[in-house]
Amino acid sequence: MRPHPAAITVFVAVVWVIGVLLATSSTHGTGARDVGVRAGSAAVVVPTGDGCAPTVTNPGGTNNYVAKAPFADPLGSGFTVTGTVRDEACRPLPGVRVQVWAQTATASEQRNRTSVRTDAEGRYRVDSDPLVAQFGEPNVHVGYDDPGPWRRVFLRNVTRDGDTGAQVDLVLSPW
Repeated sequence: MRPHPAAITVFVAVVWVIGVLLATSSTHGTGARDVGVRAGSAAVVVPTGDGCAPTVTNPGGTNNYVAKAPFADPLGSGFTVTGTVRDEACRPLPGVRVQVWAQTATASEQRNRTSVRTDAEGRYRVDSDPLVAQFGEPNVHVGYDDPGPWRRVFLRNVTRDGDTGAQVDLVLSPW
């Protein structure tokens, strides 16, 4: 029995749409943005103007989220997630717990996670094994969810194969 030509057309159209969505997910679907750091480059974001716009949670940010991820040793080596946490006045926030989780060749998002605290300048750093593609591209999740004066924020950020790190800055807004 041969498939109906209309069924073949629908199947091809669905596969094409899925392929386009996966290939363009940095601007569609999850709301993710490319934050990768390429070998030999450094991303530096300097606040400008009278304030900093608050970070807005994107739709894919809570994928595989676990509340209050434990503090842990480095998750590997070869990929570094860095960033600065600030308030809306662009002041660095020391002592804030930031969660990071990502898919690597050695661990899934469910197992490859940690929490760290920001230093006196509001900076954080997490070392991990290099990221591997999941749903079309390598990606790293960064979140803030502690109880207190700040709103929760969850981001899913894409990188590219071969990136050596990601810079993910957060601007927290009060409740």
